[in-house]
Amino acid sequence: MTEGSVGKNQLGQETEYVTTYTPSLLDAFPRAIQRRALGIAEDALPFRGVDVWNAYEFTWLNQRGKPEVALAQIQVPSKSANIIESKSLKLYLGSFSGTKFGLRGEVVSTLESDLTLAAEAPVSVTLIAPEQVLNNGIVPIVGHSLDTLDIDVDEYYRNPDLLVPESDTIVRESLYTNLFMAKCPMTGQPDCASILIQYNGQSISHEGLLRYLISYREHSEFAEQIAERIFVDLMNRCSPDRLTVQARFSRRGGIDINPYRSHEEKMSPDTRNWRQ
Repeated sequence: MTEGSVGKNQLGQETEYVTTYTPSLLDAFPRAIQRRALGIAEDALPFRGVDVWNAYEFTWLNQRGKPEVALAQIQVPSKSANIIESKSLKLYLGSFSGTKFGLRGEVVSTLESDLTLAAEAPVSVTLIAPEQVLNNGIVPIVGHSLDTLDIDVDEYYRNPDLLVPESDTIVRESLYTNLFMAKCPMTGQPDCASILIQYNGQSISHEGLLRYLISYREHSEFAEQIAERIFVDLMNRCSPDRLTVQARFSRRGGIDINPYRSHEEKMSPDTRNWRQ
């Protein structure tokens, strides 16, 4: 029998918080269903990418029973068959808290083995010491903020028709917003994020892009799927030559997720923003 405590969520339903290593807590969902709806072929992805999870509350016991702490950074390739459900990830990581491990390498190999099995693709894990996290600090998003635009907004259900080319001028832009919000498809809770759009190609209307991103406010979808939907909508509506979509979601349950989808081969540096 696993050890743990029982708490109640806001709906009054009991949730068992297991503190003994339990890999069966992990739950995964196939990417293929949503990708088929977007017209994405699994054997010909239109982007490269990765989903970066940062678990800030990860802890376990060393061989002498003394607690160890680290930021567990998990990288799941976008070509994996499955995405990992966030609450199950939180419960799974929590199950390490009362479990003894030898060297840190044993913790890393255990995490990588379990997560690779769940995602059905090689997952990499890095344990980052608190001092290193502190030294890295908070880094602002590089680009032009859309949030200063003085616009009227009246659409809060995703509307790709709001994406329109502005002119025939070819530009290279890095644009972002901190106003993004969608809803978790499992709980209905708000998922807030900063969205960075980088593209080369025909100029895209900034006002239309901001209205489009705000229109996700009542949209329910997993964070990984949202990044891919934004990528596909921009390609279909504006046809940029090169495109990168990076979503930096705020923490929920001590974990943030940062999906990255791009034509570029090298991922942008993974940095924390003010919400993380």
